[in-house]
Amino acid sequence: MNSKVKVLIIILVAVLLATCGKKPVSPDTPYVIEGELTGVRDSVVIRLSVSDTGGSTRIGTDTIINGKFRFENVMQEPEQNKLSLIVIDDDFPPMICTVYAAPGAHIKITGKGTHIMTWDVQSDVPEQHEYNKLKEVVRDEYEEVQTLLISLSKKRGELRSIDRAAQPELYNTKREEYNEMVRRNNELDAIIEQKQVEQMKKMQPSAPWLTNLYFMALNAGSEDDYAYRKDAIALYQSMPEEMKQSTEGKEIYANLYPPQSVKEGDVSPDADFFDLDGNQHHVSEFRGKYVLLDFWSIGCGACILALPEMKQMHEQYGDRLAIVSLSVDNDARWRRASKQHELIWNNWNEGKGMGGLSVNYRVSAIPHYVLLNPDGIVDRQMIGYEEGMFKTLFAELFEGK
Repeated sequence: MNSKVKVLIIILVAVLLATCGKKPVSPDTPYVIEGELTGVRDSVVIRLSVSDTGGSTRIGTDTIINGKFRFENVMQEPEQNKLSLIVIDDDFPPMICTVYAAPGAHIKITGKGTHIMTWDVQSDVPEQHEYNKLKEVVRDEYEEVQTLLISLSKKRGELRSIDRAAQPELYNTKREEYNEMVRRNNELDAIIEQKQVEQMKKMQPSAPWLTNLYFMALNAGSEDDYAYRKDAIALYQSMPEEMKQSTEGKEIYANLYPPQSVKEGDVSPDADFFDLDGNQHHVSEFRGKYVLLDFWSIGCGACILALPEMKQMHEQYGDRLAIVSLSVDNDARWRRASKQHELIWNNWNEGKGMGGLSVNYRVSAIPHYVLLNPDGIVDRQMIGYEEGMFKTLFAELFEGK
C-alpha cells in the first residue's frame, strides 16, 4: 500500500470517527434549558415565552426548587427562536432573561440572586453568543437598573400606603425619593443605549444586532430629536442587502426614512390591505362612517384584552362605526391569532409589519388606535388600552353622554 493511499485511508477514518454517533438534528428535536441558581428561594414560578411582535406568548412554566428549573420544548416556528424567561415576583425586577434556542440545543443558565437580566446563558447557538456581547458591555448598568426597579416597586407600595392629606410631608419626602430613583433609572437607560450603540459598530450584523437596530429605528421614527438617528442610519447602511430585504430590514428602513407623519386634523393616508381570503381592501371604503384603526399583534396582551369591548362596540354601533384591526404580525402569526380570537369586524394585514401604515402614525408601541371621522380626517390617536375606554368614547360620540 503506497503512502498516498494510506493518507486517504487515515483521512477517511478520521471523518468517519468525527461523525460517528452524531445524529442529524431534525426541526422536531427538542431544545433543553436547564437553570442552576443560588440565592433564589424555593417555589418561585418561572415562565418561558416566545417573543412576538409587540409582546410574547407563554409556552411553559416551571417551579424553581433548590435553585433548579428545566424546560424542554420543540420549536413551533424556526424563525421564532428568541425566547424570554420571566418571573413575576416582588423580589425580581420586571425584566427578562433572553435565550436563543435551536433544535437540539442544550442551554445552561446560571446566576446568583434574582437579577434575571444578568444571569449567564451558555449554549452553542450563534445568536446567543452575539446577544451576550451586547449584554456584557452594560452588565454593571443592568445590575444597578434591576436593583432600582425592585426598589421602585417597593417605593410605589409605600406611597400608596401613606394618607397624603394626613401626612403631606412624609408623602412628599417619599415621592421625591421615588422621583430621584426614576431619574437615575433614566440616566442608566441612556448609558446602556450609548454603550450598546458603540458595541454594535464593532460587530457584524446578526439577529440580536438587528433587534437592537429595530428598536433604534422605532425610536427614530417616533422621536424627532432621537439622539442616535445618524448612528442608526449608518448601521442600517452597513447591513448586507439580504438583511435589508427581510421584513425587519424593511421595517427599519421605513422608520429611518419615514413618510410625513399624520397628525390630528390631517387626512388619513391609505394603503393596500388584505383579508384572510386574500381580498384587497382600503380604509377609504368606509367614508361616511367613523373608523377605528386598531394596530395589534398576537403577542400584545393589551391588544387581546381589548377585543371583547371592541366586539361590543362593533355590534352596538356598526351602522355608524367601522372597526379595522390591522395586524403587524407576519402572515402565519396573523392567521394563528385570527383563529384563536374571534374578530367579526374587518381583520386585515398589510404584510409590512411595523413598516407600513403604522409608520405614518409613528406607532412605536401597541395597541395603538386611530379614530377617523366620516370624512377620513384623523380625529385622535390613543396608545394602550383601559377597560371601558371605548364604551366611554363612543357613548360620548354617538349618544352625547
